[in-house]
Amino acid sequence: MNATPLHGEPHRSSPDARPRGACLTEGLTEGAPRARWAAQAGWAICALFAVCAVLAGCGPGLGGTGTGAEQDALAAYAAREVPVCEAEFADLLGCARPSAGAAPLPAADARFFAEATPASRTLLALDGQQAELRLRCAGVVFIGSFGQVGLQVPRYYGTAIEGGSRVRLASLAVRRTGGGVEVTLVDSLGLTLAGPQGLQPVSGTTAEAPCP
Repeated sequence: MNATPLHGEPHRSSPDARPRGACLTEGLTEGAPRARWAAQAGWAICALFAVCAVLAGCGPGLGGTGTGAEQDALAAYAAREVPVCEAEFADLLGCARPSAGAAPLPAADARFFAEATPASRTLLALDGQQAELRLRCAGVVFIGSFGQVGLQVPRYYGTAIEGGSRVRLASLAVRRTGGGVEVTLVDSLGLTLAGPQGLQPVSGTTAEAPCP
């Protein structure tokens, strides 16, 4: 289930936010169990793959196999994966039951949202359990999987890549509003990175709008 790439780039990469060096320790909660951050060398490799995949297009596309980085982010937040078709915005994903008695599944194709069309500064792609948010003027890309912490409202948990090099844990809240969604991106310390911003459904990827 591959989505149309954004400007020739794949939708899904495998960013990871495990710390190795000062530039990758941003957004990590103090006292996090060491078990979550084992194999520091592996963290650096994953971070390099994340940057490579987003900027150079060398990783799997959104909806591909990836390397499990989204699962690592879910574990870091102590979250569990939950079906995205149970979300309040499920109707925008084309969720349907593949057969009688089966659980609803999202449409095979990714769904796109932007603040404007045909050119936008923000583009959100929702593909199955995965989300990719591109903040073009800020140089930020978030990639995550839909999950839930305890009884909190489910959201997407993953990593944000800033400026092509700084990687941190982050989560994306998506709320149904009007005919579209409202998104808010925060890091694991609660710092708001973007939003809240309203986005409307668009037919596909958008061109990049001029930045102020």
